[in-house]
Amino acid sequence: MKRLLAAVSSAAILSAAMLVPAPAVADSSQVTQIALLQGPPVIPGHPLSPILDRGTGLPIGGSSALTAGSSQRAALAAEEGWRRAYEGLPTQVQQAVPPHLRPPEPAAPAEVTVVPVQEPSPAPEPPRCYNCVAITYDDGPVPGTTERLLDTLKRKGVHATFFVVGQNVHAHPEILRRIRDEGHTIGNHSYSHPDLARQADGTIAAQLDDTNAALSRHGGITPRWVRPPYGSYDSRVAAAAGARGMALAIWDVDTADWQHRNTATTCQRAVAGAREGSVILMHDIHEPTVAAAECIIDGLRAKGLRPVGLDEMIKRPDTGHVYRRAD
Repeated sequence: MKRLLAAVSSAAILSAAMLVPAPAVADSSQVTQIALLQGPPVIPGHPLSPILDRGTGLPIGGSSALTAGSSQRAALAAEEGWRRAYEGLPTQVQQAVPPHLRPPEPAAPAEVTVVPVQEPSPAPEPPRCYNCVAITYDDGPVPGTTERLLDTLKRKGVHATFFVVGQNVHAHPEILRRIRDEGHTIGNHSYSHPDLARQADGTIAAQLDDTNAALSRHGGITPRWVRPPYGSYDSRVAAAAGARGMALAIWDVDTADWQHRNTATTCQRAVAGAREGSVILMHDIHEPTVAAAECIIDGLRAKGLRPVGLDEMIKRPDTGHVYRRAD
């Protein structure tokens, strides 16, 4: 066995020697120049780096670079020759070769991690408006009562929803702009207040379109809500609203303020009937309703409820859907 190992080692060494090319011969002027230099600099980090000329920073004659490159190629060729010779040996002979004399294992290929394509995640649901109640007013804007209501809402720090009639928007655009500028929700309440469920399809479309045009012209507003007059609607009204990017807002708390015209009754019905997510119906064209606003706000807050506009309570309404309350 010792003789076999000696023969293998000798063969590997002889193979490596045969593969090493003859070193390049530098001319005498270069050798003289190298000898005269005191401590010539070398490229750091490599024992076989070429000697650099002090004036140009270039290898002298390229001889050192050639020697370094030849040595590296020879080492690689010898290693590969020994690997092939080792792999050709019988298994028992391979096992008899000491581990430190065996050719190194080939480097394992780098692992490639394939990251799967991520599907776009759906838009997050808007946060729920906790303890919110929507206070809503129909039929304006009109001078006097709508403006006094806005004064009260501003003083109390509350936003509401105003469902406006298109004719009144044309007549009082400055009030519409004040409603907009003070952060309230503005919705479509038809153009001339007919019962939409009793109208022809063309009339339904015209009532919605004419009001939207008035809102756009006088306030740059594109409403997301429509309240059909009298709360009267059918599938055609809902479809027409949905086709225009609007949802229907009905109510679950009816103060009947238009009927009794009593401030105390309006306040009592609004506060007693409200719970989280409620929509309260009122009208800003009636003075007793405007007078009840402060009482309603204070009463809702005393119940732990927060009066807000519809856009705050229902941040992403489904077009064509009928909402009686937030849920």
